Amino acid sequence: MIVVGILAPGGAGERALEIARRAAAAGARIEVVGVVAATPAGDAMLLDLAAAATGHATVIRSAAEGIEPADLDLALRYLPDVRAVVLVDPEAPLLSVARGAASWSGASLVVVAATGEVTDEGPGPAPIVLEPPATDPDGTFAGFVAALAVRLDAGEEPAVAWRSTIDALAVDPVSGSA
Repeated sequence: MIVVGILAPGGAGERALEIARRAAAAGARIEVVGVVAATPAGDAMLLDLAAAATGHATVIRSAAEGIEPADLDLALRYLPDVRAVVLVDPEAPLLSVARGAASWSGASLVVVAATGEVTDEGPGPAPIVLEPPATDPDGTFAGFVAALAVRLDAGEEPAVAWRSTIDALAVDPVSGSA
């Protein structure tokens, strides 16, 4: 499984790290694709990933504010044996690249973003879009995303993975879900 995000303290960066940690703890092989600041805080995040048995060979140490679409494309081509890609608060160009890669690789795509930020337009199958809560102090949301992505990465069909995750975690069904 691949988790994509900007790794920075707080917000989406912490969410991406927590999803990766929880998926690795569930036994999934994880690779993180992202950008981390070339600072002591960035170093600490890389050490945290390593301690969680999470691959991060495609994390760029940079002052950049985000991941370049070409860098994501290269990483997804470099890591082709993936059945699930999780994008955390992606910009539109990154979503397009990930959808294209999911299309040719057969991977499921999970996008963690605010409602309305993700359109259903683009190549490949529509992503599973999950809106994060304002805060996730105990990592419950990150754990749900990780559990869903682990099932997708194991080859479960999206509808089956969704239902299995909801049932296993005793989550109340979302309105409109099957």
